Amino acid sequence: MKKTISKIIITTLAALSPFAAMAADAEKEHDLAGGDFTGWVEFANERMFRGNSETQNSQVPSIQGMVSWTHADTGWYVGYWMATVKFDTVPGLNGESAPYIGKFGTIGDTGINYNVSLWHYIYHKGSNVGDTLYAYQPNYTELWFTANKNVTENLNIYAEFVPTLDAWFGTKKDGGGGPPAFDNGNDVRGYEFAITPTYQLGDGWSVNATIGRQMFTDPQSVGVGNWTYGNVGVAKVLRDNWKLALSYHTTNVDNAKDTTDIYKDHVVASVSKSF
Repeated sequence: MKKTISKIIITTLAALSPFAAMAADAEKEHDLAGGDFTGWVEFANERMFRGNSETQNSQVPSIQGMVSWTHADTGWYVGYWMATVKFDTVPGLNGESAPYIGKFGTIGDTGINYNVSLWHYIYHKGSNVGDTLYAYQPNYTELWFTANKNVTENLNIYAEFVPTLDAWFGTKKDGGGGPPAFDNGNDVRGYEFAITPTYQLGDGWSVNATIGRQMFTDPQSVGVGNWTYGNVGVAKVLRDNWKLALSYHTTNVDNAKDTTDIYKDHVVASVSKSF
């Protein structure tokens, strides 16, 4: 049911993400061992990931943040990301975090920027849940391949391909797509691809849109099966690396399969800051 860099950060363009801060600070005196620390925080009414709400339709506010250390000369980085989370299907989960490691750079003189990173998502459970929920293990790992290129002065095209390396959200084949279906079947792995064009309007304003597809090795074992998602949005970068954003999200998931309505249409407003 899913994550940026953060899932939000990974799926935004490098020019508007904390990677921009990493690049901009490349000429300064480095913080540690030839590298620099950067961070990012965001507050929003809701957190979306590939078309579904990670905060159960705004039942809890979306708060997320991350800190990274990036080696200035090589583009290697490591970091940690954290966020609030809520799912009615797994009521004991109250947070998510992920250590990550990766490398970014530019492919020769092509102007194509690449980023390859490994993320391990950890779901945190409350102290008031039963043994059945504790037996269910939703943690999983993804490998992100992303690239972006400025095709005109104002237009950037971003693309991503993300395979899951183990059981996606703990899902097993013939397991029914979630707890208490944590049987001993084979891992159901996911693979996702998406493309995002972003157009700079000037004076810090930009518009963007995403179309993506989340698929699985055994769709029947996932409650809603494969799905297509999309969103459109507008953003405004303010002084001191503050950013405001407003976006609309939708999917093609059948309402009859979306029993908790997390794949329905959503409007998300957020404020974030890179530092």
